[in-house]
Formats: sequence, C-alpha cells, structure tokens
Amino acid sequence: MHFGNAVAHRIEELLREQLEELGVDVSALEPHEIAANMRCDIWPDQTLLYAWKETPILRVVPERYDDGTVQWRMFTTDGTEQRGAEEETVQ
Repeated sequence: MHFGNAVAHRIEELLREQLEELGVDVSALEPHEIAANMRCDIWPDQTLLYAWKETPILRVVPERYDDGTVQWRMFTTDGTEQRGAEEETVQ
C-alpha cells in the first residue's frame, strides 16, 4: 500500500476531527493511549478501517484506475464522504 504525504495528512486530520466529535481531547492524548485505543484494520482490497475503542471512526477506500492512479476516498462514521481524497500515481 502506498499513499503520499497529502493523503496521510488528510487521514490524520479526519482522525482528529472524529476523535473530537467523540469528546476526546486530542491534545491531551499520550502516545501510549493512542496505541492502546486506536486500531487500523487493513482489508484485502487495502481499505483501511480506523477504530477508537472498538468504535469505527474512519474508512479509507482505494479506487484504482487503469492509468495507474489511486484515489483514496474517505468516509467518516456517519457515512459522509470527506473532501481531500487525493489522487496519486502508484509507484
């Protein structure tokens, strides 16, 4: 699986937003708390499903095209597709 910095940054932004919506003070989180409570499952099609304390908070789905690009579509807990799913060339 490969995605660039722009996609990784957008995933991080959305994870922060989703945690804040759950009432988590993101700025107060310690690394060990994140490690203990955040999980990312990778499905066979390389879909990423992020969960916080067993609650799904973000789904990132790759859409592959014949020209070698992948568009990473991002969906929050309410099923809404979020902006910022960057398109990149797969290396």
